[in-house]
Amino acid sequence: MALPKISNPIFELTLPSTGQSVKYRPFLVKEQKILLLAMESGDQKATLLAIKQIINNCAIDPIDVDKLPTFDVEYFFIRLRAKSIGEVVDLRMRHPTGFNSKEVECDNVTIVPVNLLDIEIERAIDHSDKIVIDEEAGIGVKMKYPTIAMATENEDKPDMSQMDNAITAIINTIDYIYDKDNVYKKEDSTKEELIEFVEGLSQDQFIKLTNFFATMPKVKKSIKWKCSKCAEEDSMSLEGMQSFFAL
Repeated sequence: MALPKISNPIFELTLPSTGQSVKYRPFLVKEQKILLLAMESGDQKATLLAIKQIINNCAIDPIDVDKLPTFDVEYFFIRLRAKSIGEVVDLRMRHPTGFNSKEVECDNVTIVPVNLLDIEIERAIDHSDKIVIDEEAGIGVKMKYPTIAMATENEDKPDMSQMDNAITAIINTIDYIYDKDNVYKKEDSTKEELIEFVEGLSQDQFIKLTNFFATMPKVKKSIKWKCSKCAEEDSMSLEGMQSFFAL
């Protein structure tokens, strides 16, 4: 005789990048196992793959996780975590250096409750995905947001220099290049041509492109708390995949 099937609640969220509504279920024991194994490994790539698999398992509406911007994936995962394990998490906070602002030694741990559903997307006012790099010549670059697939690929190249990582990130996220007369689609150019284009930029032009990543939407939560021992107020920000994965 077949065992009874347990029904699960269905929730809905809106992807920040597109406004698309996605229905999902909480993750179950089998997904919890995936999560715990990735956390125990301490490996960034394992973390990303675990997040991808859990979202794929729990999404009821069809989505391609590999094509989602990283901030969509982070946002989705936080909502999943909240509806699966609990909306409120207790963070263990202490002064970063072991001293408060009065230089009094205090390594006390303070428990600070945080509601995961209060964590939203932070958007910079000056952010744009269309970047003019030469106004006189009308040359610019249309960028697209990095995805979890790109992040996973970069984890396979830990020995790359910081500059090479930045160049690779820019090339991976170029949508197209344009001037006053033409649009040059990325797929119509070779990797060598794209590298030559990026390496031929001035420092100011290169910074304009890297600023795309610094200002793009991100899941971020600023937390203010008061030490339960010395009563000194302190603050910190949660940002990035690893910060929220560990919650």
